[in-house]
Amino acid sequence: MAQTAPPTGLPGSHLHDRHTELGLSGDDLVGMYRTILLARRLDQRIWTLNRMGRAPLVVSSQGHEGVHVGSAWAVAPARDVVLPYYRDLGVVLTLGMTPYDVLLGVLAKPADPSSGGRQMPSHWGCKRLGIVSGSSAIATHLPHAVGMAKAAQLRGEDEVVVCYFADAALSQGDFHESCNVAGTHGLPVVFVCETDGPAPALLLAPALAADGIAELARAHGLAGMTADGNEPLDVYAAAQRAVRRARDGEGPTLVACTTYRGRAPASGGDDAPAATPEEIEPPPDNDPVGRMQQYLFEQRLLSQETEMELDAGVEGEIDQAVARAEAAPEAVPDQALTRIFARPLGPLRGVPAGAGDLVVDQPAERVPDGGAECTILDTVRQVQHDLLAGDDRVVILGEGVGPRGGLFRSTDGLYATFGGDRVIDTPPAESSIVGIAIGLALAGMRPIAEIQFADLLHSAFDQLVNEAAKLHYRSNGDLEVPMVVRAPWGGGVHGGLYHSQAVEAFYAHVAGLKVLAPSTPADVAGLLRAAVADPDPVLFLEHKKTYRLVRGPVPDGDWTIPIGKAAIARPGRDATIVTYGLHRHLAVEAANILAAGGGPDVEVVDLRTISPLDHRTILDSASRTGRVLVVHEDNVSFGVGAEVAAIVAEEAFYDLDAPVRRLAMPDVPAMPFAGPLEQALLITTARIVEAARHLCDH
Repeated sequence: MAQTAPPTGLPGSHLHDRHTELGLSGDDLVGMYRTILLARRLDQRIWTLNRMGRAPLVVSSQGHEGVHVGSAWAVAPARDVVLPYYRDLGVVLTLGMTPYDVLLGVLAKPADPSSGGRQMPSHWGCKRLGIVSGSSAIATHLPHAVGMAKAAQLRGEDEVVVCYFADAALSQGDFHESCNVAGTHGLPVVFVCETDGPAPALLLAPALAADGIAELARAHGLAGMTADGNEPLDVYAAAQRAVRRARDGEGPTLVACTTYRGRAPASGGDDAPAATPEEIEPPPDNDPVGRMQQYLFEQRLLSQETEMELDAGVEGEIDQAVARAEAAPEAVPDQALTRIFARPLGPLRGVPAGAGDLVVDQPAERVPDGGAECTILDTVRQVQHDLLAGDDRVVILGEGVGPRGGLFRSTDGLYATFGGDRVIDTPPAESSIVGIAIGLALAGMRPIAEIQFADLLHSAFDQLVNEAAKLHYRSNGDLEVPMVVRAPWGGGVHGGLYHSQAVEAFYAHVAGLKVLAPSTPADVAGLLRAAVADPDPVLFLEHKKTYRLVRGPVPDGDWTIPIGKAAIARPGRDATIVTYGLHRHLAVEAANILAAGGGPDVEVVDLRTISPLDHRTILDSASRTGRVLVVHEDNVSFGVGAEVAAIVAEEAFYDLDAPVRRLAMPDVPAMPFAGPLEQALLITTARIVEAARHLCDH
């Protein structure tokens, strides 16, 4: 908890004593008041700095201090986990952040414990204090709270997860999906909703009244409570009950706190269009600072003299913090190029030599000889079995992965062997599947999330792109997200527009996310093990047409294949085909047809990893053969082929005997359902033979 003031020495109890029945001492009460006062005065000082041109942005929390301090006082610091939202200044001060820490963020200094100056101010985070980094997106952190609570439940710990949000989150799917899973699993999580009053500059009415929010919670299987957010003891009483319920295994609670925000959401806004002057200033009886002060006076816990000493101490602490923060070193430009990945696997494109993170190159491993003949699908299932058996941190989650064994039977038998705690059936809600996986990963687990079709992954785009891929960067390296998202992708299975998409280019574009597309059973085994062991989020794409079509030996053992290393699937002298997934096999078949007919000797490079690309193998092959054809099933424009072509043109141009060519699907939305239409778009062996022959005739 925040620091407490020295005892006042005044006789206790005047009027009704609420705090003793709540288990709070007089020192607790004075400490709560000091933290509330500190939050208010610090917020006011930040506004002053902004108006003086010394702080670029303010995200105000004035009026919410009663919710913040009252609820956070019920949390066990360094034991429980808190996911605040960007208005929760009083929460983080209660949990142990100092005004100096806060001001480092306001001034975007590299010593800022929340993000190292990478995020806007008030986007809190500090692993040491149990505060999880949040983003600007509304409600995306709620599934993370659910995942972290699930991890605590799985480990049998009495940790409680507390998650804060404003009533705007009630309109988001992530809120409802999170409450649904929290309720059905009885998770140790407390949701604290801060409902605003007039909320100047928003021009929006609150989503629901506080009583309605509590009722909404009950509909999801949560206990619902309401509290007067302007009354810190009322909030503490509700939060204390909710935390106790969670710690005792009684399940989740939503605490709806009605409060008042009297300032614009952030500096630069204009209060006037949305609120009258009378509304901008909260009535005195609604001010949590004044209410807490009055209670202390009534209880004889605070005298006028002691209050003046407290006030002076708060102002002095803020003065010192401002001076220290302004004197702290400024950010250095090269810092923008670091901590993109927890485990960098190669130099980043666009980063000057010598800048960025240190890369430890991983030599390509030779896959052991021998092994049983397996399909891709058998291999996925067996490797997941072995990972579950060998590491208690590994869990699988997704729609239908339990007794049903997954849509493609990729988890068949795993539920019976490891139970529902390790193989977790989820509702058909992709955003929460990925978001909960993020929370599990943040809590130290190694989740494997299954999405039934890659086409459905777009519902989780926010979680993958704005959350998983950016958490390490936005926390300045404080957090890691070691999770795998498996998704079957690709056409040729008569799947139509929404069960045939090639999605790799979308996600390969995202810095902080690793994207794999193995082609053989052995590569699936080695790369899936590597992906689960990796500290970064990995999208693991499995071409669904290869599931039962492709067979190959899978050697025994727990060997891995390094992420970011391509393979030479077929050596050749006259041209290079760069490809991945199903088309690795079609390209090898095409090369063999050409060689058998006395045609060119074509080398086939199987990328295996889409991001990060193995530049060295691509360029080495291009330089040796002088001709490059890139083959993929995705649209021809803005795809992986465009990136490969650009790399070869930039770095091997003078070794080429012909322009780089691409063979890919035309720029149509996706594979149509009708057989003749689908066939018209498929990249077949015959089309690869024709394209390679044309390239070599140039």
